[in-house]
Amino acid sequence: MKQKKIGIINLKINNIHSIYEACTAAGFKVNLIDDKQTKYNYDIVILPGIGSYKLAMKKIIEINFKDKILDFLEKKNNLLVGICLGMQLFFTKSNEFGDTKGLNLIKGKVDRINRNLIVPHTGWNKIINLKKNRLLENKLNKKMFYFTHSYFCAPENEKAIVGRTNYFNLNFCSVVKQDNIFGMQFHPEKSGETGIQLLKNFKRY
Repeated sequence: MKQKKIGIINLKINNIHSIYEACTAAGFKVNLIDDKQTKYNYDIVILPGIGSYKLAMKKIIEINFKDKILDFLEKKNNLLVGICLGMQLFFTKSNEFGDTKGLNLIKGKVDRINRNLIVPHTGWNKIINLKKNRLLENKLNKKMFYFTHSYFCAPENEKAIVGRTNYFNLNFCSVVKQDNIFGMQFHPEKSGETGIQLLKNFKRY
């Protein structure tokens, strides 16, 4: 089997060393994508993220990311992956620090976790209510993944929700898939062997 190539978008607003190392450990050929690349010649592109939605969108506009990623997504064998803030950026808008328009690749919004709960939601939690999906096979249902976030995604189309997570009385979308777009609210690169197994599953796509 040909070694699949992963490109990781470097917005220069957070540390991407851990996701780079995790993808390497999962057996991928990994490169960082900077703003000078005009075409994404990869099998998988990852948009990682911890930080401000508004600042991340500003950086995305600066590097003309949307046009490049739409071209990338035209090839149905390609896969776009969003992690934490990266997944949230796929959506129409977020209300973090006032409404900010997102990439609008998936219709829906990003809302703040209820202030009555402990925010951010940080630590280990399970993915439940998993729909059948090859990217989440190998007994990943109800496994523990590492989360750290204050906002969550609410897709307009329930069919886009692949998995959910309970945080006190909040049952939120933690895994989303639409066409060749896949997003997760948790961090696979901080989730030990379970996270590495999930990354390995991307070879099946």
